[in-house]
Amino acid sequence: MSEFHLSDAQWHCVEHLFNHTDVRRGRPRRADRDILNAILWVQTNGEKWHHLPSLYPPSQTCYARYIAWQRAGMFQQALNTLERAGMSAVRERERAARD
Repeated sequence: MSEFHLSDAQWHCVEHLFNHTDVRRGRPRRADRDILNAILWVQTNGEKWHHLPSLYPPSQTCYARYIAWQRAGMFQQALNTLERAGMSAVRERERAARD
């Protein structure tokens, strides 16, 4: 299975949705772009979270952030924004996989 990485142009379209300030202590927060890439990898490849390649953040971290973004409506908003910009990251990959 191939890697999934949003292009700089794609990330620029959705980056504003994920802006936040993190004042917690402990480990630094994983980059939202890395998490989003991992989530899109899972969705485009139809894989389970525990099959996430090691080049992405830990699957538990990605899954927790995915659930939080889903509940907040941020994930769907990101997908909609990418589609409106003509850059459907998930759907383009799904079509390519079928061909």
